[in-house]
Amino acid sequence: MEKFKSRKFNKKKIIFILFLIFFILSYFYIYINTNILNNYFNSYFSSEEESNIKSRLLYDSLNKIVSLSDINNFIEEKEEVLIINKNETNDIKIDNSKPIVYIYNTHDTEKYSVPFISDYSVAPTVKMVSYIFKEHLNNEGISVLVENKKIKDYLTKHKLNYYGCYDASRSYIKEASKNNDFKILIDLHRDSVKYKQTLYTKDNKKYAKVMFVVTTKHKSYKKNLKFAEYLDNKLNQDYKGLSRGIYKRSDVIFNQDLNDNAILIELGGVDNQIEELNNTLEILSKIIKEYLGETYGWNKSTRKKHFT
Repeated sequence: MEKFKSRKFNKKKIIFILFLIFFILSYFYIYINTNILNNYFNSYFSSEEESNIKSRLLYDSLNKIVSLSDINNFIEEKEEVLIINKNETNDIKIDNSKPIVYIYNTHDTEKYSVPFISDYSVAPTVKMVSYIFKEHLNNEGISVLVENKKIKDYLTKHKLNYYGCYDASRSYIKEASKNNDFKILIDLHRDSVKYKQTLYTKDNKKYAKVMFVVTTKHKSYKKNLKFAEYLDNKLNQDYKGLSRGIYKRSDVIFNQDLNDNAILIELGGVDNQIEELNNTLEILSKIIKEYLGETYGWNKSTRKKHFT
């Protein structure tokens, strides 16, 4: 009887060990493949090129055509990649050397938890999504600059902690504004609320909800608020509930004193998928085009030219 129990115990022990080995091997397989992918990006590209490549992969993942061979081709060719709607003819010529919209990310390490290339566990960051935003705006004839400098580099250089992030982005805004006349500043963030609070569905199509954050800590804040109200109202006209509204803060200035049309946008939450983010940014870009037209007299008949 004791020998029988001993054999039964040994059998369980062997099964447990085999399961443990399988788990460890699986972990290392995922880890190695993820590192291979990241090494491709880090070895071959500058930070801006890296973001463009990753953004192309983000877009291609919507069409379910991403594979390791695709990644290799992008890297070997070092092609300039754009995230445009491949189902539409894009004859708009954009001069992004004269940007009127500046997109930056004070919290540039914020990620969306759902991998867009599940085999490699690569999750999109707000920085990558900013390039998607850029391409949608370009598609509307709007020239855009996405800040590619890392917040961490500024914090390290000036020996600041996480609370110095807005000092970092403020410095980058001022530097970028020296040679550019930005009409709009967008600080793109990802909220931390649950999926049910950030998911919007209309006609069986899913979107990521947005929230606009405006500070009241500077004397000209009403101009920022007016811009936020325009975006909020326009979104809710045809997509009621897509905007979670305007959140007013009085404790942080968010660098909104630097431009009348400075806005902080919380795009979706941790669990929103890239398709949902993409769908929302497409709508938001069209509304921004309308705002520029109404505010600065942009002639829509000259859509092929960049806004000046």
